[in-house]
Parts: sequence; structure tokens; C-alpha cells
Amino acid sequence: MADSIRPRAEWAAEQQSYTSYQALDAQWREDSQRLRMRHRRLERGRQDHRRKWLQEKRQELARSLSVADMLRELSTEQGLSWVAMSRMLSVSVPALRKWRRAGGVTPENRDNLAGLVAFLRILGEAGVADPAQWITLPVLDGYTVTPLDLYTPLTAVDLLELGAGDEQPATLLERLLPEWRSTHKSEYDVFIAEDGRPSLRPRG
Repeated sequence: MADSIRPRAEWAAEQQSYTSYQALDAQWREDSQRLRMRHRRLERGRQDHRRKWLQEKRQELARSLSVADMLRELSTEQGLSWVAMSRMLSVSVPALRKWRRAGGVTPENRDNLAGLVAFLRILGEAGVADPAQWITLPVLDGYTVTPLDLYTPLTAVDLLELGAGDEQPATLLERLLPEWRSTHKSEYDVFIAEDGRPSLRPRG
């Protein structure tokens, strides 16, 4: 009799153990999902805060500074080259020099100009020591993509997240430039030379 009962008892114990495992697994999945949702909410809240911060600063600068003042800040105080400036604003260098001399800037271009000044200022406030240099450095070692390549008024908040250390470089590239792994592989490393400027050397 004992021999016939024992397998049933063992089977019942195994079933109970399996059921307990299923319950623990389900609880773990539920907790993980809850944590992911909380993380996404916090992430959205942080991004919304930076988006609002950027918008308010852009509006303030557009009201308080002339076009010449904003160009002077970008080129002289921030150290941004005219070529980099023209790329980030999607206008030619001659157009920028014309703005500096004679004005004639459209409301959209004035807003974009104020947005670029605000972007670089906030980068500095977020801990980037030299924003003008930072935008020329690769987002990820071994690849040629830089923040300068990625910047538009629509991606400014994403790049602020990157500069503040709240966004992983590979995650950002997957979202903004899905083909980056195959199209932007580099055979060189970027390093800061003795003169403080970015330089290239072959990858070892």
C-alpha cells in the first residue's frame, strides 16, 4: 500500500513545486513590467522637462537678443565654427554673414538660431565642459557619427539627454539613424591632442 501511495505523494509535491515556480515567475514578470513602466514614465517626465526648458530658453533668447548678438555668442563665446553653425541651422555660411551684417532673418530662422544658442547653453549647464567641441566628437567610439550630424530642432532634446548622460549612445543611434552600424564604421579613433583639439589616429 505504501509503495502505491508514495508515487502519488511525490507527484503532488512536484505539482505543488511547479505551481509555486509558476506563481513566482508570474510575480517576477509582473514586477519587471511595473518597473519598466515606471522607468518609461520617469524618462518621459525628464524629457518633457528638458523640452520645456529648451523651449522657454529659446523664447527668452529670441525676445532678448538680436540676431547679431546670438551669432556673436555662438562664434565667439561658444567657439562654434561658421561651417558647423551653417549645418546646424541648415543655411549657408554667406547667409549667416549676411544676417550678421544686415539682418533680414525670417521668424523661423530667428527661432532656430535662438534654439541653437539655448541648446549649447543647456549642454553647458548639464555638465558638458565644451559644447562646441562635444558636438564634433563621435557619439560612439569606432563610428563617425557626431552630434553635429544628428542635430535638428527636433532632435535637440535627444542630444541633451545624451550630453547629460541620460541616454545610451547606441540607443540614440538606433532611434535616430537606424543604419549607423553599416554606414558609419570608422577606421580611426578620435582623441584629444596636446593642443586640446580632436585629432585622428588609426585604430590599433
